[in-house]
Amino acid sequence: MEGIMNLKEFYEIIPKLPGVRVYQFSDNFEISKDLAKFAKERDFELEIVTFEEELFEKLIDLKDENVKIRHISEDKERYNLRQAQYDTVFVTLDIKKLNNLEEFLRKIYRMMKNAANIVLPANLSSKEDVRDLLQECNYVAINDTQFDEEKTIFIAKKLHGWEKV
Repeated sequence: MEGIMNLKEFYEIIPKLPGVRVYQFSDNFEISKDLAKFAKERDFELEIVTFEEELFEKLIDLKDENVKIRHISEDKERYNLRQAQYDTVFVTLDIKKLNNLEEFLRKIYRMMKNAANIVLPANLSSKEDVRDLLQECNYVAINDTQFDEEKTIFIAKKLHGWEKV
């Protein structure tokens, strides 16, 4: 995941509006620390979630009024608390380690505001499969940028009324 360390380039996708909420699925302390710093600078609400107990213990130091930290199970029915919806969702964990990527993407879709973005890294070898899965899960305006020799970063939107029913 070394190339993902340059994820800062994608922070500009976060809207520069008051009341913005950003959600991050993390398995990397350094990336979360950078995003938390950016949240403080730009004054938006950031919720960092990890599936790993050990990482949660490290992340707790990042907590402040703009940054919330939670440890949850991947199998949890809903990832968001209080029905909160988010403007941008960063997935900075290794999606190959997920039990069910399709279910994961569908849960994220439900917690996104209309016109929200998801930023999702994937291996180049699974690029087409991930793109097809994003489409199947109703994401639209799917674009990817080759990040390094092994990774691509997808950016996709949730747009109301575009779902396949």
